[in-house]
Amino acid sequence: MSVVLSLAGAGPAHVLAGASQLAELTAALHAYTEAEHHPWAMRWARGLEADPDRGDTSVQGTASASTLTPKLRRRIREWAPLWASYRARYLLPLNAAGDRVLTEELADIESLPLPLFAELTGYAIRGGNSGAPLNRVLRDEGQRAGLLAATERRSTARAELARRLLDAPDALRADLLDLLTGAALALEPDLTRAERAIAAQLTRLRMSIEHDGPGRTLAGLDPSASYRDEPPRVVFDKFHHGIVNVATTPVLVVPSAFGRPHLLVKHEPGFAAVVQYPVLVEGDDQPGYAVVHRRLEVLCDPGRQRIVRAIAREPLTPSDLADRGGMSLPQVSRHLARLREAGLVTVERDGRRAYYQLNLERVRRMGDDLLTALFH
Repeated sequence: MSVVLSLAGAGPAHVLAGASQLAELTAALHAYTEAEHHPWAMRWARGLEADPDRGDTSVQGTASASTLTPKLRRRIREWAPLWASYRARYLLPLNAAGDRVLTEELADIESLPLPLFAELTGYAIRGGNSGAPLNRVLRDEGQRAGLLAATERRSTARAELARRLLDAPDALRADLLDLLTGAALALEPDLTRAERAIAAQLTRLRMSIEHDGPGRTLAGLDPSASYRDEPPRVVFDKFHHGIVNVATTPVLVVPSAFGRPHLLVKHEPGFAAVVQYPVLVEGDDQPGYAVVHRRLEVLCDPGRQRIVRAIAREPLTPSDLADRGGMSLPQVSRHLARLREAGLVTVERDGRRAYYQLNLERVRRMGDDLLTALFH
């Protein structure tokens, strides 16, 4: 399945780039409540629960500069369904205007008509909008019963949120806004650091949209994305299907320091489409599922396994490997070509000799890369 951004009739003015403090805050809350899906965030999440007086205390693989009180940690986890794998639509910009302050974005949530707020909240608590509609969930007994049944199948926490939504939606919204305000204050040191990384990324992103065009820029945001002509469109490999006509629905592209590894494409009727993509730390790469699958597949061959065991210890020439592995030189050359295409070996030349060695760091990271690709 895929999400397609159709660019026919759309120009650079239809694809905008901007920061969202609200989107970054909820990306951080997601990384905290589902740290097991974010290998880089494990140490950061633990730091949020540390005692700063003991020095137990970074974004992207560093320790946290923030801490959370036990009460705030409990509230964040109670509300976690809203920023789980299916994020509530209003937790990302509702229009194509970026670079707004958090209070303005929270005001957008507060000003949503209550039935619409309840509908969007219900979809998030349920875990998606592909089932029965919830557009009348506050007054339609069938929709109310359906939401309660769906959430009870998922978890006690989701069912409790659903009951609160149906019993007192205004009070629930006020509590949510209070929580987001408190979480932003508590996470301010880490969010400020993320803001600097996003600002640097935005400069490059806007230049790319202007010079390379929106299509190629969007396709370059993720290894799973592709740009196609006739008609011009960008295709994102996702677990749901959707088509966005960018000429009539503008797209806001939002970088995220906390969003790794997820690229989100939100495209619900009545709102701008939002693409939130992860900013990588310098020197890092984030292979997509196809690359990870290819690397695992390459390593399954017994002949290549013998070669990998040998070059894990020391750099060797193809002739050395043929002698040691009992293979012909053409066989070794074909195996090395596959390993090199997968990015699993490095090559150093000394005159006419080529020495191959296993890329130990890339192999060491394969487990984390697979987990990242699965949760992308």
